[in-house]
Amino acid sequence: MSRKYILPALALFGLFFALFMVFFGMRSPPTPKIEFPPPSPPYKHYVAGAGIVESASEDINIGTPFSEIVTDVFVRVGAQVKKGEPLFQLDIRTLNAEYEEAREKRAVALINYEDKKTELSLYQSLKDKRAVSENTFNQVYYAAEAALKQVKELEATMEVIASRIERSTIRAPIDGQVLQVNVRIGETADINPFDNKPHMLFGQTDPLHIRVEIDEDDAWRIEKGAPAVAFVRGNSSISAPLNFLYIEPFIIPKTTLTGDNQERVDTRVLQIVYEMHRDDLPIYPGQLMDIYIKGLPANERF
Repeated sequence: MSRKYILPALALFGLFFALFMVFFGMRSPPTPKIEFPPPSPPYKHYVAGAGIVESASEDINIGTPFSEIVTDVFVRVGAQVKKGEPLFQLDIRTLNAEYEEAREKRAVALINYEDKKTELSLYQSLKDKRAVSENTFNQVYYAAEAALKQVKELEATMEVIASRIERSTIRAPIDGQVLQVNVRIGETADINPFDNKPHMLFGQTDPLHIRVEIDEDDAWRIEKGAPAVAFVRGNSSISAPLNFLYIEPFIIPKTTLTGDNQERVDTRVLQIVYEMHRDDLPIYPGQLMDIYIKGLPANERF
């Protein structure tokens, strides 16, 4: 090809390539298929809110009566536990040593008391009270009383230590399920009131409760006993009817955030608690759900 045709040919190729790229760049991408569209409200007039799933007993933060090293953990996450069954064990070696020391001191104090008591009985059995002076008798009497008091103090100390030994085995407060285990063998279980992480999270999970937060502007539309339906976020085909339990009659600042860009964080809300039987549904404590509550029409007038 002659050199004089190369430049026009390249220009023509570039023109067609540019037109090709513009044509395909203007094409709209295919609309992705929505597997699970947003849930359809089940009522003609409704109030929507976010609901947090919680235990029927409310979530129980298992604590410890005193700070000590954990020597054993008896349960795993998800375990169903009966009331009174052990959850984890604190180290009791120091307590056992203190108990033995108090027991030995009590034994010595008891012997001393028996001696003082015998001496006092001897003086009390004298027919002629003038055989001993009043001062001597009082000394023996109060010595016996002091010895008895020492025995009782040591017995009380033993009871306190025994109680601490018993309380060192942390037990389930109710029948329920272990939701979290945040303590390990060898770690120190603290009683730090500023630590928001519980040693164990525990609660009754059958049935579950859902705490729904309703904007205060819509609170007037909710009637006591109003039915409701909960939908799982991300899969609107999973839903469950809710049974009304109670309304907490106090408006509070909003605490459950949904992550919506238009969400207001300075809102005050009314909390309504419902009951839900999840059966085999994949619903768990702590889960955020979309709730629709049957309500009065928005234009209702009183």
